Amino acid sequence: MNYVRSHGPLRVSTRKLSLFLQGVPLFLLLAWVTKAFSPDLRAKSALMARDLELRLEIVSSSAALWKQLLLPVFTMVCLLWIIRSRKVLNTYFSLLLPLLLFGFFLLASVFWSDSPDDTLRRAIRQVLLFTSVAGMVVISRSQNRFVNHLQIFSVFLLLYEMSFLLMPHISFDIFGNFTGLHSAKNEFGGIAGAFLLIAVCTYRYYAETAREKNIALFCILGWGFLMLISGSKTPIGFVVLLIPLAIVSKHLLRYVSVAVIVLWLFIMVFFPMLLFGLGESPIEFYRSMLPEDALTGRTGIWFHLLTDIKKDWMFGTAYGAYWGVGAIPEALDIKYSYYQLLHTAHSGFIDLVLEMGVFATVFWLLGLWTFLSITKNSADPLSSGMIAYAMLHNCLETSFVHGLHFVWVLMIIGIMNILYSHAHKPNFKVRFGAIPVADEPDPSKLPTNAYARNS
Repeated sequence: MNYVRSHGPLRVSTRKLSLFLQGVPLFLLLAWVTKAFSPDLRAKSALMARDLELRLEIVSSSAALWKQLLLPVFTMVCLLWIIRSRKVLNTYFSLLLPLLLFGFFLLASVFWSDSPDDTLRRAIRQVLLFTSVAGMVVISRSQNRFVNHLQIFSVFLLLYEMSFLLMPHISFDIFGNFTGLHSAKNEFGGIAGAFLLIAVCTYRYYAETAREKNIALFCILGWGFLMLISGSKTPIGFVVLLIPLAIVSKHLLRYVSVAVIVLWLFIMVFFPMLLFGLGESPIEFYRSMLPEDALTGRTGIWFHLLTDIKKDWMFGTAYGAYWGVGAIPEALDIKYSYYQLLHTAHSGFIDLVLEMGVFATVFWLLGLWTFLSITKNSADPLSSGMIAYAMLHNCLETSFVHGLHFVWVLMIIGIMNILYSHAHKPNFKVRFGAIPVADEPDPSKLPTNAYARNS
């Protein structure tokens, strides 16, 4: 398409205006899920339980009207845009079939939920979220344009977070850890680690001009500095592991996701089956392996939840029917009150087993593994890095299918970006098997002498 300059008063080229409009939906959604529109301006207190209670009240409260309307509006716009690309819809639905079935299971869990209203409301929100993010990736159309949009937002958010350094009374907790515009260091650390990895991938594989490299380097230094002063050890460990892999080879990041999937399949399926065969209790075995104060207290939370997992291990308590339902307990004087005030298990895999059961969790992992295997020739390092970061993040934090969590949104973006690249490559087949190597021509459709010459 030939672009011409506008003759209006703004004198903006049609191409630049098009690029801006295509990036607006992505900017709005990322600003929403990173809390840019609703920064936490409260001073952090010395009472951890009180802070957790206030955070739980915020999570459990009803959202503003504009927030309730934002996702449905995004969904309608994105669906209309996706329909325009109906030639590749069959590929989308074919490769996303496991995820679509998993979404159906979320909605179906309302039938055995003790809080059906919460389950239905939260499941519908996840369906709207996935559709919106999928549409935004399709709207961005090309991979280079998508990377540009993501990097521009990273710069603006970085400057926004840095501005909170001027307000230390609200941007640092009582231990001197930087939280930025967020309520806790781990929440900020998860966002900072993700954008740091994105900046490294951009500098290594996408930046071509000196200006693009300088912007990526600024993001690397800025996000790296803020993450270090946040003191959030979990995301720091993740990026220390992933950044060298991203620098060495663009293919290694995909293997990280596969390794995490295999690890949790062993933990949830193969080890318990082996222990049952030996007459041992899996729960007692895991208790003996890790003390309750390991991993900064996370194992204590997991052991506390094992009893509830054992009750409904097959189908779980239903999606969204365990955390943040019912009245907020008044438990400030109870020794383990933080169990009642927490709203996650600090592990996305354990939360999935707790709410969706072992069958749905294994199905989700196998479906994701299948997707990564089929699209391995279409996976770009940035999208693979997003998925790998999300998989590691969910080992010690929760973001899988968890509200509008930024890391979960980032994982959906990575999945859809790979899917879009795969769907628009030539010579693909709309099946789960026999996907040919990307950009490799079909020998049967070439002249005999041409094929002989190429071989």
